[in-house]
Amino acid sequence: MRHIVVGLLALLLFAGCSSKDLKVFAEDKPYVEAMRYTKKGDILLSLEDRAMIIATYLNPLKKQDDKEYFFIRVYIDNDYEDEKRAGLFNPHYSLSLNGKKPLKITKLSFDSDIVKSMPFVEPWYHLYLVTFPKVKEKELKLIFQNDRAGKVLLTFANSQAD
Repeated sequence: MRHIVVGLLALLLFAGCSSKDLKVFAEDKPYVEAMRYTKKGDILLSLEDRAMIIATYLNPLKKQDDKEYFFIRVYIDNDYEDEKRAGLFNPHYSLSLNGKKPLKITKLSFDSDIVKSMPFVEPWYHLYLVTFPKVKEKELKLIFQNDRAGKVLLTFANSQAD
């Protein structure tokens, strides 16, 4: 008898906590769209990760006419502690798009709106909004390079190609 009472109480407790409107996997459209334009690459040296880059091409998400915009996450092993020399500002690393250097690199905080809407953001990443000159070619070739360990090539379809 005691087991029946405990079972009924447990059933009532769980039934009272359920919701017909519960959406565990609700679709977050901006997040899903951002994932479509996101790519990742690693720089390896002697089979060890030296650096990682995750880039999201922003132009398809919000139409831009004058420049190319990327949200960049970077992790560099044994990076500098000085923010002026860490991440994309590390003197041993460079970033280019179709052979051109960035026009502007803006460090972002984790509470900025763009960061909140992007996939693959971890507390140990350096986060940036990077602006490049407009590219007319159909392919965008984003190269993250280390002067000693190699490079990563991430290729995106140009949303604004003529």
